[in-house]
Amino acid sequence: MSAMAMTTSLRATRSLRTGPVACGLRRFSDYIEIARKMKDTPYNPAVEGEVKCPDYVGWDAAVDADFHKLQTGPWKKGGRPYEQICDSALDLVGFTPMVRMSRLAKHLEVDCEILGKCEFFNAGGSVKDRIGKRMIEEAEKSGRIKKGDILIEPTSGNTGIGLCMAAAIKGYRMIICLPMKMSGEKVNTMKTLGAEIIRTPTEAAWNALDSHIYLSARLAKELNGHVLDQYKNAGNPLAHYEGTAEEIIEQTGGKLDYMVMSAGTGGTVTGCALKLKEKIPGIKIVAVDPYGSILAAPDSMNDKSVRTGAGVGTQYQVEGIGYDFIPTVIDKRAIDYWVKTDDDESFAMGRNLIRHEGLLIGGSCGATMAGAFRFIKENKIGAGKRVAILFADSSRNYMSKNMDDSWMEANGFSMKEINRTCNEKGYYAKLYKVA
Repeated sequence: MSAMAMTTSLRATRSLRTGPVACGLRRFSDYIEIARKMKDTPYNPAVEGEVKCPDYVGWDAAVDADFHKLQTGPWKKGGRPYEQICDSALDLVGFTPMVRMSRLAKHLEVDCEILGKCEFFNAGGSVKDRIGKRMIEEAEKSGRIKKGDILIEPTSGNTGIGLCMAAAIKGYRMIICLPMKMSGEKVNTMKTLGAEIIRTPTEAAWNALDSHIYLSARLAKELNGHVLDQYKNAGNPLAHYEGTAEEIIEQTGGKLDYMVMSAGTGGTVTGCALKLKEKIPGIKIVAVDPYGSILAAPDSMNDKSVRTGAGVGTQYQVEGIGYDFIPTVIDKRAIDYWVKTDDDESFAMGRNLIRHEGLLIGGSCGATMAGAFRFIKENKIGAGKRVAILFADSSRNYMSKNMDDSWMEANGFSMKEINRTCNEKGYYAKLYKVA
């Protein structure tokens, strides 16, 4: 599109701004048309004015202040009130079950007790339903957003689904900026919930002009929309500090030695870690990060996988975890240990989880369990110890990817070897060099 054509488009946008938007009289399709044009038009500061990516710096004073100011106290204890009729699907966010994985432990020849926190039982299918609900509710309380407004979010999918579900129920209009890597199942789920999906290049760096984060900032400015921004929104870790972690404490009776979680934005691991350390003396937090990401500490851990050669900048297939920047909502001080994982062991462990426990988990759950297994073996965690692993989402999102044998083979993952890890004790550890 030429600069002149883009100028015409932006003039149309600004006429929308001055029209009766708040009254809901403008069609969402008008905004969608402009969003699609902007996606295909290189950023031109002479036309759009200055647009900046957010400054993500890891846990800072601003997010810490909001984290403490916005606390409301723990969620109501106990399970879901099944004897009552819920008002909406948002009442079915939280109160997820925990499963004792004795069958997988036996197959992997692990002596400690391993527990799975099954976040795919949330209404939208993932742990990110918690933050989608919390971020919208916080923005409503502050007066920042109101029914009919446009919400725009850069996401790897699950946060998008959580926000789209809440937006559909509460009456917001949703635009999602999503890298091409993410599964078609996620796209279709968000579309069905009423969102417009704008795809961006997977290989784009987080602050590149064609990234999903930068496009979200451009769209928010031109459409007078709101980016709630999971990467720096205190509602993200708060949802886990006051919800997820409280449930874990109640379900385990406070008897837990290690909690293992994968790191994406870092909100889940940070919120859970801060509360668990307050309530369970001596607990250790283990974070799992894929090779290709830079989240693990010390930085040298991210350099290179000895087994596969994958390192910083390597494109990896597991979705929803790891980043090429440090989100503001991650507080690395709350994490005691980091474990790095490769795609092959992650997908193989996912198949083992499904085969032996019947838990229909997503790809990142395989990574989290693979990291937990490696940590357990390398640190000789044995009988009498209890390890919990958080499973973030479900296989629903990946039926055409790591749940599909043909996709696995086409992407270099041997199903013969993976099936052998599921059927033969000790072979997983041997194949993926777990000590």
